[in-house]
Amino acid sequence: MTTTHSAIALDAPMRSVRLQSRAATTDAASQAKVEWLVQLGDRQARRDAETKALQVTVQAIQRTLQAMNATVASRLDEIAALVVDLGLAVAREIVGNALDRGQVDPTPTVIHCLRDCVHGTSGADLSIALNPDDLASVLAKLAERVDLQREVAAAEIVADPALARGAVRAETGTGRLRYDPRETFERIAAAVRSSAQGGTT
Repeated sequence: MTTTHSAIALDAPMRSVRLQSRAATTDAASQAKVEWLVQLGDRQARRDAETKALQVTVQAIQRTLQAMNATVASRLDEIAALVVDLGLAVAREIVGNALDRGQVDPTPTVIHCLRDCVHGTSGADLSIALNPDDLASVLAKLAERVDLQREVAAAEIVADPALARGAVRAETGTGRLRYDPRETFERIAAAVRSSAQGGTT
């Protein structure tokens, strides 16, 4: 009896086989998802923190700008007041020097007094006083005014050392008129100063 043996021939060598658990794959995916959610939450938290910090910064800048506006406005008011005072001081000096040098002619004021002051019944109660340094030049100019000779002849024009140069004092039986360029300047200066401070005159 003949025994036949079967042989199995392998055309190729055995390949290694790697078995992967399906449960392990699911756990890795879940872990990755969890990590992604954690990272997303961290990024959202950082964005919220940055947004809040930005809002705080903007509010601080707004408060600073408001305080700065008030400070600048206050400083501008102070500077404006200083500029006005400086300008008035310079103008006062210029006016004073011009008066002291006789560069301000009181003749127009004297003419105004001669024309407009009311004469008494005697026709000679108008008295006009000037600084002694102004008297001669005013009389010389009045002498050239033919249209005023009657008024000049009816008035008394005298010198008064108590009056500053450029000033005129006119007196009649009904009252007194005093004109002093320095006093006029001070009234104008007060009005300018009040206007610069937002006041009314």
